[in-house]
Amino acid sequence: MPLKELLIPQDKVFFDLLTEQSKILMVGAEALYDMVMNYSDVHAKAANIKRIENQGDSVAHEIYVRLNRTFVTPLDREDLINLASKCDDVLDAMNGVARRLLIFEVGAPTENMKRFVELILKAARQISLLMSNIRKADQKLVDGTCEEVDSLENQGDELLHISLIDLFRENKDAVEIIKLKEVYEWFEITLDRCEDVTYVIADIVMKNR
Repeated sequence: MPLKELLIPQDKVFFDLLTEQSKILMVGAEALYDMVMNYSDVHAKAANIKRIENQGDSVAHEIYVRLNRTFVTPLDREDLINLASKCDDVLDAMNGVARRLLIFEVGAPTENMKRFVELILKAARQISLLMSNIRKADQKLVDGTCEEVDSLENQGDELLHISLIDLFRENKDAVEIIKLKEVYEWFEITLDRCEDVTYVIADIVMKNR
């Protein structure tokens, strides 16, 4: 390990990487929001979301590499791996939404799709808040944030239900139904992945109080 890295406390390095990952997640959520709300240059916007997802992959990989060469870590190794992986899953899901909007040639996002990205953006903000305060192990903050993301995920479940009802009621084209159903499901998967992140953080904070 280079001398410069030896002089930097490893707990700071890991927390900085987690904070960076949460910032990338936030950028991804904002990019997906912009793609859906301002539906133009779809190819370029989908490519940008893929680039953001790759940045998240790089940070997750850096966390794994540093774990392999660090003897004492600020948090349990498995917890750090799990948290990095779950954050990466959120970015993967966002990219999954963007790719399907592009590949399925969705003409224009529906109002329900716009509602989904609003929920996803709110969930990403909560995750960013949690990740930036993970060192403080503030149980009250964790509880409140987890409750908020749980509420957003529940709203996503209901929105998926409503979206599918509307889809089958308003559309008679079987191929179009299959395409849009998958897009809606990936919006909801993204919210599920956001909730997974908060569960991991809540578990970490509880262990390290």
